[in-house]
Formats: sequence, structure tokens, C-alpha cells
Amino acid sequence: MKKITIKLLSLMLVITLFFTIVGCSFLGLTVDEAKANLEDAGYTVTVMDGADYIDSEENQFTMLVSSELDKYLYAEKGDDKIYMYFFYTTDNASQNYNFMNMSGMRSGQNNKVVYFGTKQAVKDSKI
Repeated sequence: MKKITIKLLSLMLVITLFFTIVGCSFLGLTVDEAKANLEDAGYTVTVMDGADYIDSEENQFTMLVSSELDKYLYAEKGDDKIYMYFFYTTDNASQNYNFMNMSGMRSGQNNKVVYFGTKQAVKDSKI
């Protein structure tokens, strides 16, 4: 009877661990997920290819290079706004985040994404 109980408890533990791991997103938020989250919350969203953003007048960070930046997302709703920089690798994001700053905004890094935004916009993006 003890062996059956131990096997059942072990099986339940394995199943619990499996669903815990599957439920986590190891890759982080994608640009499409962020765009959908923000549009669902009523934001006007603009997404640009990284190379197009680097060459645009909107680029606030001249040290960014197109070989590192995959996508750029900007969303706005009233006074709430968020800027999201989707890099190709987590290392690219970390290295660039050390030199990026926007005063008056919450900032952070989540895997390959560096973001700056108001408290509500960050919450609405589900980053």
C-alpha cells in the first residue's frame, strides 16, 4: 500500500511540475502579444521593424544598431504610453539597457525586451 501511495504522489508531483513549466514563458512577451494586449486595452499601437526605427527620426537612442534590434513598439492612450524595444537576444537587450534611459518613465527588461512606460501602460502590456 505504501508503494502505491508513493507512486501516486510522485506522479502527481511530476504532473504539477510539468504544468508549472509549461505555464511559464521562457521566451518572454512577443511583439504580437504585446500589441494585442495593448490594443485590447484601447491603446493606439505602432510597430516598426528595428532597422526602420534605427533610421527614423523617432530613434531616441543613437547607440542602437539594426543588427541587434528586431522590433520597436510604441503605444499611447491618453496620458499613458509605452516604448518597447524587442532585441534579437537577451544579451543584446541587457547591454543596451545599461545605456538607455527615459526620465519620468518606469523601465525594465524582460528577457529580450527593454521597455519604458507609465505605470498603467506597463501593466496593460502584461510585460
